[in-house]
Amino acid sequence: DNLVDLARYPRNTPVAIVEKAGCPDQRILVGNMNTIADLSEQYEIKPPSTIVVGEVVNVLLNKNGCFGDNQIEGLIGGLPSTQSID
Repeated sequence: DNLVDLARYPRNTPVAIVEKAGCPDQRILVGNMNTIADLSEQYEIKPPSTIVVGEVVNVLLNKNGCFGDNQIEGLIGGLPSTQSID
């Protein structure tokens, strides 16, 4: 709620959490400002994790051919550790 209230992010702003980025057991969790906290508890996301906020979440996922134009929410697994997302 702090990011929504203080930074004035819309509640439907995309959010991704990348757990263990670059590691073979990397996981990516996708949601929005309303859902990401509950999803991170549901999927037991642990540190080290990086949080990405904003439309860049959709851009990066689509750039890597993960989902095309489909919106997705929940645990989507990870990218192979040899794949770059830059």
